[in-house]
Amino acid sequence: SLSPLTRKRAGGPPAATGTPAPSLRAQATPTPKAISTTSQTTYAHSATASQNGVTFTISWNDAPEGTATTFHVTQTNGSFQAKARMDVPAYWDGGSQESVCDPSRAAWGSYYSLGATGQDFTFDFTASGTYRICFYFMDNDRYDPQNDKGIYYLRTTAEVTVNDTARPSVTQIVNNAVAQCRQETNGSEYDMALWLHDWTLDQLEYDHSLNWCSAESGLTRHQGTCESYQRIYSKLLDAAGIANGRITGNGHTWNAVKIDNKWCQMDLTWDDTSDNWYGDLDQRHLYFGLTDELMAIAHSDHTANYQKADYAYRSTDLSNNYFVRNGKAGEWAEKYTDRIQEHLNAKEESFSIDADNQSFPPSISGIQNGIVAYAMNQREWETGGAKVELTAASNVAKQSNSKWNTKYELKAEYKAAALERVIDDGPYRLASSLDGSMAVAASASGCSLSPGALRNHVLQLQTS
Repeated sequence: SLSPLTRKRAGGPPAATGTPAPSLRAQATPTPKAISTTSQTTYAHSATASQNGVTFTISWNDAPEGTATTFHVTQTNGSFQAKARMDVPAYWDGGSQESVCDPSRAAWGSYYSLGATGQDFTFDFTASGTYRICFYFMDNDRYDPQNDKGIYYLRTTAEVTVNDTARPSVTQIVNNAVAQCRQETNGSEYDMALWLHDWTLDQLEYDHSLNWCSAESGLTRHQGTCESYQRIYSKLLDAAGIANGRITGNGHTWNAVKIDNKWCQMDLTWDDTSDNWYGDLDQRHLYFGLTDELMAIAHSDHTANYQKADYAYRSTDLSNNYFVRNGKAGEWAEKYTDRIQEHLNAKEESFSIDADNQSFPPSISGIQNGIVAYAMNQREWETGGAKVELTAASNVAKQSNSKWNTKYELKAEYKAAALERVIDDGPYRLASSLDGSMAVAASASGCSLSPGALRNHVLQLQTS
């Protein structure tokens, strides 16, 4: 997933300049370590697979918290061509099963020779629950029929169960977070969704190696790709009773969230930044509560998503946008009030004004200005005592490869001036929409209008 600034990798947040890659608390090593002369010879657990007289054995012992488990893989009656590989561990704690790492990473697909002494593979199990790891074996040699064991695909599974209070399960971590959320918020869907959004960002950093991709890795190893951010937030929202969905596009994934019966878009991966490059624009919440159209500015594939007739998460409202709810959108819109009012006083029906964020990348200015346009549309406008229905829209147009023109396009509909008060006199009630050249007078017996005031609307109410 490319960022609007071409600074993201595979859906990741902006790469912070000068910031070292996060250290791994627990590193998976599908590439085996060399066998030492002090390798263990007794093991508490084992799994085997046999074919054509060759037996492959995986042996391991339980490891304490903070220590990687070593899987010792050996073969008997095989040839010097015998090989093995460890696949990505799958994690399950009573909820849905997930791959802890991305199986498309090259290291997970590589086979290693077992030789006479075998090979060691290691993995650190960081959460209570059940891990299942498939090991695959080969032993064949088409160029040496006498030593060809004919084993092209053989596997067995090592299952590791962790039950350790020092390593809570993903479900326990999620439930504890939601319980804390309920204590620290007013319990509204918006406040809880915002609290859980911020809590998630505090738990992990983006894994630029693109290996870790699960809720398990994000919550217990504190790093992950966009899959981790999306899965963690979804689990939290599920536990909080807030409807949500999964959206994909541009090799990336993010969340749709239903707040007060209105869907909106959330991208926690792209919100996970400490950058502050655009004035008073809080980049940590730029993608909180967007419409489909605004999210498509960041992820162009999303346009095809929301144009489908059966799209389930249609997001067209910004009332639960972060900047709308905290008042910042209104502050931004206020800066344009005088410029807009000049056009309204001139009774212009269509006009444009330049945006103040011309120097921002178009993906940033496009989203911010879409939010500002919404705030402009929520304001009450008038000129000469008459109300004005104003419709504002953001327009970001490319002028060259390095220059963009950012504007607001506005349309105004001018209403006729109304009386300041309604005259209620006995059996008659007068209500009118008059312009400044009209006058009205009322008496106890009825109404008399100035000549030519045929557009007055007189409503006679019979008293009972």
